[in-house]
Amino acid sequence: MKMRINAREYAWGDVSIVLFGQPVLGIRGIDYNQKKNKEALYAAGRYPKSIQHGRRESEGTLTILQSELIALNKSAIAAGYTDILDVDMDIQVAYADASGITTIDRIVKASFTELPQALKEGDMNQEIAIPFVALDIEFNITKA
Repeated sequence: MKMRINAREYAWGDVSIVLFGQPVLGIRGIDYNQKKNKEALYAAGRYPKSIQHGRRESEGTLTILQSELIALNKSAIAAGYTDILDVDMDIQVAYADASGITTIDRIVKASFTELPQALKEGDMNQEIAIPFVALDIEFNITKA
């Protein structure tokens, strides 16, 4: 039996990102990844005997407009934090297709590590890339 696979890829317009339970509209990009340390174990002979598995690391970068960063920072301060750097939060990245099926990646307890600012002559807006670390990333949670 042949299986049909829809070759359509998600576009930026298919993605929504939720922080603090609310969609973030001033988002310009997100990248995130999970790494696992691995090492070949050598013993007698020239070839490794096994692959050793170590710790996992989750990290990424959220790129937002300055106005969105100001709003997030104000929310953090209103909640009693010094600024957004003190907040650990889940980030939900939802990919929706035309059939109504949504696939969600949940970035667990993300915490921003820097609060960079940059603007130069000729810029018509300020786009800020904020790196984060996280406890885990749960990939491909599907909702119909």
